[in-house]
Amino acid sequence: MKELETLTSPSERKYWFHRYPKLTLSIFTLFGCLVIIILAELSARAFFPQWAPTTEERVKLWVYDELLGWAHTPNQRARFNHQDFSVEVVINSQGMRDSEYSLERTEKRRMLVLGDSFGWGFGVELHERFSEILENIHPDWEIINASVSGYGTDQEFLFLKEKGIVLKPDVVLLLFCENDFESNVRAEDNWYFKPYFVIESGQLKLHNVPVPKATIHHQQIERFFLGRTYLGQALFYCIKDRLNSNNGSGDDQRMDNVTYLLLTSMNELCKKSGSVFMLVSVPTNNLRNRTFLQKLAKEEKIAYLPLDTQFESTVTSTTFPHDSHWNAKGHEIAANAIDAFLLKSGVFDASKSER
Repeated sequence: MKELETLTSPSERKYWFHRYPKLTLSIFTLFGCLVIIILAELSARAFFPQWAPTTEERVKLWVYDELLGWAHTPNQRARFNHQDFSVEVVINSQGMRDSEYSLERTEKRRMLVLGDSFGWGFGVELHERFSEILENIHPDWEIINASVSGYGTDQEFLFLKEKGIVLKPDVVLLLFCENDFESNVRAEDNWYFKPYFVIESGQLKLHNVPVPKATIHHQQIERFFLGRTYLGQALFYCIKDRLNSNNGSGDDQRMDNVTYLLLTSMNELCKKSGSVFMLVSVPTNNLRNRTFLQKLAKEEKIAYLPLDTQFESTVTSTTFPHDSHWNAKGHEIAANAIDAFLLKSGVFDASKSER
């Protein structure tokens, strides 16, 4: 610094960047990095469309919920865009992606569907979703779909307990996805805090309720950059995959135990309210998880349908090119399989089916 001042004449030191060379260098470095990041983001948008954020429903449709972590903003309409689809999403007054249903029962029988993004209909129009297909086949039924993207079995249990049972369903159908095992022991997911259960003295103990709110220092920044930028999305999943590959199976027993009690608690809650609890699982390559659900259903006498066989036998693509959720064909296959399952179980009356 002293050498610089000696070599620089007083007239040359009249400019700000001559007087503060280190600060000037820092500003130019920061500006250069910002330009590089912007150019990289623009390049990613132009040449890597598969990096597009797949979380637009979280940005547009979700709102904080002190019990469940997040929920849909009621009475909302939005377009959900993705490189593979662009669909209209309408949220009713009860915060569901579904038609309006009264709390009071009509002459129709009633089914409540609980699930995550597969149940919600990620990427398909409402009429293409499996629950709407079933409702069209069986007009003597009201099929209320209360699925919310990202929900685990813990949140679905809480929804059923606090809001679902009020609807007085004859049947509660849970669409289970294998990532529910991991979600059921997390205190945070999808850049939102969430409730979770631990087992104390053989019983489920609820934690993290009221659910903490996000802050500018935690989650809000992540939601903005990871949910709205291509680079953020790609970096997020790269880190997530690396962490998952480094994780061992030390938590498998804890995930199994919590999931077991959640499912059996949902079954008991349905029995007490006069509803029938039924379990359907999204296809999985994890034989261990499938065996776990089969064993649980047999022990607890829960009607259970794994959709693996139905999806393995089809030659038509059932998912999107750049996303693993069901496309319209996938929902059609699921609807037909669930329809046959419910007919066999005696839930639906075959004589009233309109095919």
